[in-house]
Amino acid sequence: MTEWRAECAPRLASNEMPIRPDRLCAEITAELPADAILVADTGYSGIWTSTLIDLNGAGQTYLRAAGSLGWAFPASLGAKCAAPNRKVVCFSGDGALYYHLTELETAKRRGIAVTLVVNNNSGFGQGWPNFLKMQGNKPGDPAEMLRFGPTDFAAIARGFGVRAIRVEDPSKIGPALREAIAADETVVVDIVTDIDARAPAPWLPDGAT
Repeated sequence: MTEWRAECAPRLASNEMPIRPDRLCAEITAELPADAILVADTGYSGIWTSTLIDLNGAGQTYLRAAGSLGWAFPASLGAKCAAPNRKVVCFSGDGALYYHLTELETAKRRGIAVTLVVNNNSGFGQGWPNFLKMQGNKPGDPAEMLRFGPTDFAAIARGFGVRAIRVEDPSKIGPALREAIAADETVVVDIVTDIDARAPAPWLPDGAT
C-alpha cells in the first residue's frame, strides 16, 4: 500500500492544466467535512472517488451509484433532505450531469444545499481510450461518439439562479470547494479536467486478482 500511495502521490499534487482528476480527488479529501456525505456517480466518477478520495473512517459517508448514469446529483439532493445537518458533496462527470441537469431548478426552488462538483472533461472519459483503440484505422471520427461540449456548467447553473464557480487552475480548487461547502445553498463547482487522464488501478494484496 505504501508503494502504491507513493506511485499515486505525484499525480495527486499535479499542477497540470487541464486539471488531472487525481488532483481534484486530493483536494476533496482535504476539504471534506468530518461528517460529510460524499455521493459519487457510476462509471469513472465512482472509480476516481473510491480509489483516490480518503475518508476518515468515522463520521463520513460514501454513497456510490451502482447502475444508472446521472444518479448522483438527484441522489445528493435526497441525501441532504434525509440528513439536513450534514454537508453533502456530489461528484459527477459532465456526461452524467446532462441526464438530470434540470434538478438544478429543484435545488434552487426547494432550497436544498449541496456542493455539486463537476468533473468536466468534455466527454465520456472512461470509454474514451478503449473507443480510440477499437476505432483503429477505420474511417470516422471517434470524437463524434464520445466527445461533446465544451460546456460551461457554471454559466448554466447561474442561468438557473444557482451559485457557481468555474475552476481551470488546480490551485483554485481548494478555495472553491471551501466556499461551496460553507454555503447554505447549492453551489456548482465546475472543474475543467483532462479526458486523457487515467485512473490508477486500485491496490490489491499480493496474489489477489
